[in-house]
Amino acid sequence: MRKAGPILVFFFVISLVACQSGKTKQSDAPFLAAKEVVRLNQLIYKDSTVVAFEKYAPLYEVVFLPRAVNGNYAIIAKNKTTEQYSLVIRGSVLEFSNEGFQNFILQDLNIFRIKSWNYTDTVKEAYISNGAWTGFQNLLLLKDNTTGLNIKEFIEQKIPAHASIVITGHSLGGNLAYPLAGYLKNELPADKKINLQLITFGAPAAGNAAFVQDIEEKFPAGERYTTNKDIAPVFPDTERIGELAKIIGLDSVVQLSKLNLNGIADGLSSENLLNIAGEILEKTNVINKTNKYTQSQKHLRLLTNKDEVSSNTALSVEAIFDKAYQFHKIDMYAELLGSTKLE
Repeated sequence: MRKAGPILVFFFVISLVACQSGKTKQSDAPFLAAKEVVRLNQLIYKDSTVVAFEKYAPLYEVVFLPRAVNGNYAIIAKNKTTEQYSLVIRGSVLEFSNEGFQNFILQDLNIFRIKSWNYTDTVKEAYISNGAWTGFQNLLLLKDNTTGLNIKEFIEQKIPAHASIVITGHSLGGNLAYPLAGYLKNELPADKKINLQLITFGAPAAGNAAFVQDIEEKFPAGERYTTNKDIAPVFPDTERIGELAKIIGLDSVVQLSKLNLNGIADGLSSENLLNIAGEILEKTNVINKTNKYTQSQKHLRLLTNKDEVSSNTALSVEAIFDKAYQFHKIDMYAELLGSTKLE
């Protein structure tokens, strides 16, 4: 009887090992592709997010639904049949309201003051615009209407470790996706930060070269979609600011050559003038290494828009910016990626 003990132990160990070896690790879910993600970015602008998803993206469900904070708004959507998630950040509110003021004045145009960015790994002297910082702080305050959890808490508690999450946004939403993605990659638990991806559309620059370097290191496969005619991704990069005039047809409005400036304006274009302004800002140290905005070339995915830009006749300021908006809107990106416009 004494020999039965070791024999039972032996068979118990063998059975335990067999059971463990029979268990397979659940594979990580693949990331949603840009063509799928751009559709979700179209829907974030609709008045009723849930209704919009039910109508235009029935394969997805909104699992994180908060109220906007100072004009900033983001949701988390899930593919109903897979563990594929997308954290979608809304762009600027295109209306004259308190939210519109918050977006345009306090964020989009709030670029001359900078904020130290402390969520890097090894990179030093990273900064983002004060506007991007303001929007990022608002996103941290968003709380799901059902669970009361903020974005980070929701990912930690409600999304499984093997799930994939694409952090995305268009325009201002894309601008804010960079700091939010960097923050989550830095602050989430190890098992939750692995399967994060970053995809943006028409996003203005959020920070300086050190900030971009950190984001590239965190998201080596990130995707930054822009087009050859969208002015938003150019802004506010002083090295490319002269391109703004050519892209939006600013010369047809300003017409510097017709100004009576004793020959000073001869041969001067809006593009040249903006380039000169950029050089002055740098030489007077208004813009320097610390606060000079840049974009990731590693993440760049350039889409070609073949629609015409310029006109032979002078355009009004309103017409110029309406045309610029047509090249920037999310529906344009959807079409260039093989999707469709929404009603």
